[in-house]
Amino acid sequence: MVTGIIAEYNPFHNGHKLQIDYAKNTLKSDYIVVALSPDFTQRGEIAILSKYERAKIALSLGVDLVVQIPINSATDSSSGYSYGGIKMLDSLGIVDTLLFSVEDDDINLLTRIADIELNEVKLYSDTINDNMRSGMSYPSAREKAIMHLMPDVNSAILQSVLKQPNNILAIEYLKSLKLLKSDITPICMKRLFVSYHDTVISNRIASATAVRNAICDNDFDSIRTVVPDLAFTIYKEMQNNNMFLHPDDVSQMLGYKLIEGDLSKYKDCNDELCNKIENAVSSYTGFTQFRGMLKSKDITETRLSRVLCHILLNITDDLYFEENGKIYPYTPYVYILGFNDRGAELMNSVKNKCKLPYFTSYNDALSYDFCSSSIDVDKCKAVLDIDMNATKVANVIFAGKTSFQVTPELSRKFLKI
Repeated sequence: MVTGIIAEYNPFHNGHKLQIDYAKNTLKSDYIVVALSPDFTQRGEIAILSKYERAKIALSLGVDLVVQIPINSATDSSSGYSYGGIKMLDSLGIVDTLLFSVEDDDINLLTRIADIELNEVKLYSDTINDNMRSGMSYPSAREKAIMHLMPDVNSAILQSVLKQPNNILAIEYLKSLKLLKSDITPICMKRLFVSYHDTVISNRIASATAVRNAICDNDFDSIRTVVPDLAFTIYKEMQNNNMFLHPDDVSQMLGYKLIEGDLSKYKDCNDELCNKIENAVSSYTGFTQFRGMLKSKDITETRLSRVLCHILLNITDDLYFEENGKIYPYTPYVYILGFNDRGAELMNSVKNKCKLPYFTSYNDALSYDFCSSSIDVDKCKAVLDIDMNATKVANVIFAGKTSFQVTPELSRKFLKI
């Protein structure tokens, strides 16, 4: 059995290892495949380590094959992020099950919610619109609409389920599986000990947020027990050489991009937000400062991060498509980041079963004749371009911060661990 996981590993910690061990020991999975975010994350921030460093750690700690989530998906909202991750795993043609962590592990309840949202019956849409007209935010209006359509479920339980970040992502995974008509079977495991946003480090499990905060504060003693030993050794070396990247490391590049003019072409940057950014840019001093200054009751910090990230990376609206009134990222190929010896066995099956063109280097991708496949050639090349550009941006930022030379993307091949 091949189990797929969608992850950022930003950074890899004991909770991630616990999930991999669950797949192997409880689900009896023969192989683990991970769809990994590239150098920028779903929160719209630069990843603390490069995609290659995170893939290397994962491959050394139980993962057999790592593929990259395209950047237009990886930096999108939860629906776009989940769609891209599922599309990568499904397109490989070898993944049997999808494993994800949730705060509430009632898969039947999560599936019912996913079905309501995916089918969007008129009553659901009308209820949301009525609630929003009465002054509710979209999340509150959505919550009320679902409770209205599921009167047999305790409202307090539903309210709790719909507020938890991993539950929300799980619902999007289930919707994406249905949307793509995937044969992959979803399996959830209950998230233990800490919440997604928990910033406290205790016992042997901590959130990625807490680990990142500790690294930023140079508090390495606190993370020793919450990350695998191999990862800790790598993190310590990275810290000694000032090799971790932090959100504000993009500040100089982003500041230049913000003064270029019309920003409305970038994903999620509507006219109102464009005007707000243009009116405030003279007060710009850095990424997190500017994000905080723009934040309001109507615009969350996470959405602002994503918009600023899209501006930085040239992620425009034409890299997405509409289906049944919903917007999804265009994801036209599979990029292999790396594999171990066991993953090499999987690659033999990928060669025969992959539903999309797949590549193990960008040179191969650039020389591929996309005209031979039934995909939009221009959009495919555009996604390829921004995928490469995102890595170039991260590499330039890393080199500028550390003075270390970075291997150009076109000189790289897949990792073999």
